[in-house]
Amino acid sequence: MSSVDCLLFCHPKELTAIARETKFIQRERKLDMNTFLHLLFDQPGAVAGCSLTHLCAKLAKRNRTLSKQALDKRFNKNAVQFLEQIFLRLFDSQFQMAFSKLPIATTHPFRSMRILDGSSIKLPDALHTMFPGTTGGGVKCQLEFDYLTGKFYYVELQPGKAGDSPSGLSRLESVQKDDLLLQDLGYFKCDLFRKIEKKEAFYVSRARADTMFYVNSSHPRYHKNGELMKKYAHIRLYLEEEVQTMKPGESKEFPRVYIGKHERMPARLVIYRMTAEEQKRQEFRIKRRKQTKPGIIKQKVKDLSSLSLYVTNLPTDIPASEICTLYRYRWQIELLFKSWKSDLGVAPHRNMKLERWMCHLYAELIIFLLSVLLTYQVRHYFWREKQLILSERIAIREVSERVWKLVQARASPKWKELMDELLHILASNGRKNVRGSGPISWLT
Repeated sequence: MSSVDCLLFCHPKELTAIARETKFIQRERKLDMNTFLHLLFDQPGAVAGCSLTHLCAKLAKRNRTLSKQALDKRFNKNAVQFLEQIFLRLFDSQFQMAFSKLPIATTHPFRSMRILDGSSIKLPDALHTMFPGTTGGGVKCQLEFDYLTGKFYYVELQPGKAGDSPSGLSRLESVQKDDLLLQDLGYFKCDLFRKIEKKEAFYVSRARADTMFYVNSSHPRYHKNGELMKKYAHIRLYLEEEVQTMKPGESKEFPRVYIGKHERMPARLVIYRMTAEEQKRQEFRIKRRKQTKPGIIKQKVKDLSSLSLYVTNLPTDIPASEICTLYRYRWQIELLFKSWKSDLGVAPHRNMKLERWMCHLYAELIIFLLSVLLTYQVRHYFWREKQLILSERIAIREVSERVWKLVQARASPKWKELMDELLHILASNGRKNVRGSGPISWLT
């Protein structure tokens, strides 16, 4: 599988070179590079989840005797830079590799389906100064990945209280023609949409309920010289009236609307009225948001809670129903974050110094990236060979538990043995409990 190339990046000579560049290795020590990496990668989350005493006991099993104080000193800025550089080089190397794509039967053949979102991790209060959150310490990870291949296109670490919008603009540098970008309300910005269009790419975004939409006036007025009066060119579209004319589960399309009272950016608007069950879940989310996030929820947001609003620049040959369905893939990034937090153990469990936590975070990012890349190639293999749909979460968990062994076995006969074991386990226990392949069917 092509993902083995990603693991081949982690050759001991390359890792040693990075360790010397970052001064992680300056002289021979009891805790050498391979033992340090084994401690970080052999059991995801152990560095943050275990006490120093427990970690020292793990080292003793490998004939490395270290005191708690000596081990704690090895978690320093050089170790952080060492792991950061491994992640950054791995991140860059994935773009030089060819990965199989999930064969989704969309109307338009997108180059990629890029999904962007941010997720916050609560930190011990001792780290509040470095990573301030909305309450106490917190770090937010902005992640954009391609649903078709599993590649990570954008990763940014921010203080927990940082907003999402700047990341939406920062990640545009790598956008290419025919990319499809799926994003939530936190990145809703007309300037961002214009820049995506300039790159000949596509977007589907949720729109805020209090967004002002306009349509072309049926009775425009003109100046004496025949020029259109801008004041009378458009009329306001009132969503409160539209929702009264729609049945639950129905979609309605406006091929041309203008967003914003002053900006009047042209776009395509699709409105979907939720079913009773969907609206119940939405009202629960609004209630949760009120409990977890500061601020007052506007009455208009509550009044239009039964509507999902999507703005896009997709061509009109793509039906409105497919636009709503495409947006449902945005949920995939929520599944990735859930795996990262719950199965890989990125959320810290105890107080620790900043450098130790940063080592833990970069180690988890490395494991996460390798696990997702390999998982998506395995999913493609099972679909192509067996018409079987794998659970992303089960696959990521099983892969992450074997990443360090796979790295060590790269380009050796042991690799095939480990992969055969992984494929057997996933074939037996990794099947996704669904009837279909996803919101849109996969090609055979």
